[in-house]
Order: sequence, then C-alpha cells, then structure tokens
Amino acid sequence: MVRVSAIPYLNTVPFVYGLKQQVVREHIKLGFAVPSLAAYQLQHGLCDVSIVPVAAIPSFAHADIISSYCIGAIDRVDSVLLCSRTPIEQIREVALDTDSRTSVMLMRILAQEYWQIAPAYRALQASEMSKMSDLPETAVLIGDKALIYGPQYPYVYDLAQAWQAHTGLPFVFAAWVAGKPLSVDFIAMFSEALSYGISHIAEALSQTDIPIPQEQALNYLTQRISYNFDVDKQKGMQLFWEKLKTINC
Repeated sequence: MVRVSAIPYLNTVPFVYGLKQQVVREHIKLGFAVPSLAAYQLQHGLCDVSIVPVAAIPSFAHADIISSYCIGAIDRVDSVLLCSRTPIEQIREVALDTDSRTSVMLMRILAQEYWQIAPAYRALQASEMSKMSDLPETAVLIGDKALIYGPQYPYVYDLAQAWQAHTGLPFVFAAWVAGKPLSVDFIAMFSEALSYGISHIAEALSQTDIPIPQEQALNYLTQRISYNFDVDKQKGMQLFWEKLKTINC
C-alpha cells in the first residue's frame, strides 16, 4: 500500500477526486496535510508520495517528480496573494502564511527583485484569520484563505502574475514527488487517476464541501490553476530554484 499525502485546498480537489475514482485507490492510503507538513512527512518517511511545495524539493536527499501534473499558473492564480491596506511602496511589514514555504520564498524574491521593497516579515497567526476585523495590515495569504479574505483588501497583488511579469515564465507551486522508488505500473495508474480528475472538475466540485460558491470555484480551477507540468513550467521551476540560492533572506 502506497501512502499518499494530498493538500486540503480547493486546488487539489480534482486530484483527490481522480485518486478516489480510479483503480489506484485500491493501492493507496490517502491522507491530507498543509503544504509544509506534506513536505515534512515525505522527507521523514511518513508517506511515500506527496504533492510537495517546490521550494522544499531541492532539500530532499531523494525526490523523484513522478507526474506530468502539478499545481501551477501561467498568469494570475487568485490563491497566492499579497494583500494590503496600503499600496506596495508603503508596505513596511508582511505577515507570512507559513503553511507554504514556496509562497514565502516567492514573496521574498519578488519583494527584492521586482517590487524593490524591503519589508519586515513575521509569521501570520491563526488568530488573525478568525474574523475579518482581525486581518493584519499586510499579509501573504494562500489557498482558500486567499480566495475568501483577499477581496476584503483594497490592494491585492497576485504573486503568480507578478512572477510572470518579472520572468516571462509560469510558476509552479507544488509537484507530485515520490520519496522512494515506485513501479512503472503504479506511476502509470497514479497519473491516469490525476488525469481523470482534471477531466472531471465539475463532477469533483459537486461532490466536495468547499468554502466558496461553486461557480467561483469552477472558474478558479479551470481558468486560474494550470495543471500540466509542461516545459515552460519546468523552466519556471528551475529558475525559481536558482533564485532561492541567491536571494537575501
């Protein structure tokens, strides 16, 4: 039985749906974890396959990207946002959603290279997301939190869109990674299940409890998230990895 860790965000709903519908379900034990914990689980042998934030992949002793699907964006993504009550040039401090190191590092890269600002950084506290009146002055929000709370801010900067403007390349947030060798047959079944889910997004949404309206969710999954791990996304990921080595963090 292959232990698989998925992320409990809206953008993985098609993947999870496919894994539960296809033959591969008989060969896996499916669990869920926020991105940072999913990476930890794989790195410490607590699962065998995980959808891992790409910032964590270079730190793995053994990490094979096993699928031609990912969580990516070719322009704006709507779910990884810098949200502020002040314009970008006036930002002095940013609360970072530490659920994903990729988003944290992307923010730091864009701040230094693209926006050319040098804010202080701190961790976003769970209590700050309990109600709208407690939202911080400026924060990087990811996943469902960005979709729900992002519209409450007067200034919203989409990190995937900013990356594309800065580099001319799409961005990859997470990829499916195996922490141990897997059979060719299993990888084929796994990929087929992911493909099935992506081909049945509307059905997946209809059978999932989600925190936003169905129409908004469908638009997000079909128009904002780009699932194909193509050559341009691989180039974008490699460039991100190169910048991680040089960025002043």
